[in-house]
Amino acid sequence: MAKITLTKQQQQMLIAGVLCLGALGYVYIAFFWLPISHSIDSAQVKITEIEGKIEKANREAARLSRLEADLAALNEQAAQAERRLPQKKATPDILVTASELAEKYGVTLLSFTPGTLKSQQFFNELSYPLAIRGTFHNTGRFLAALALEERIFNVQNILYGEANADTGEMQVTFTLLSYQYKG
Repeated sequence: MAKITLTKQQQQMLIAGVLCLGALGYVYIAFFWLPISHSIDSAQVKITEIEGKIEKANREAARLSRLEADLAALNEQAAQAERRLPQKKATPDILVTASELAEKYGVTLLSFTPGTLKSQQFFNELSYPLAIRGTFHNTGRFLAALALEERIFNVQNILYGEANADTGEMQVTFTLLSYQYKG
């Protein structure tokens, strides 16, 4: 193998070329490679954070639909409770209900008097003295129908009169209790 010998000027040119190449490499790394590498790293961190936020938002969105369904169910339950225990006194509605049931079960509604209001902790108790006339069985069906109404009713102080020997009808007086929610 032949030995290569360089002149002094060629050696200086080679050293200058290596130094220029080193300087260009340093400039490339310092001003291009490292800043772009840092930008890529920070962009990847931001992308990871954004993906985490998107995943959290998707979980919240899935939870939102369940919460909306739960809210709809709770609103329906509140509406049902409102029908059973309304917030308004609604005496005309109670009279209509009693009249319709009396007619349906062959009982004559003789009197209906709005009574007193008794305040309890969570509700008001409204009493309505009633007098009806009908047979024993019709009266029983009427009272049972009142108990099965959607709105909560209670009956107390029932007094049965003597039955008519010909018709079997008797006069019955009682107090119909209805309840009103205190909101």
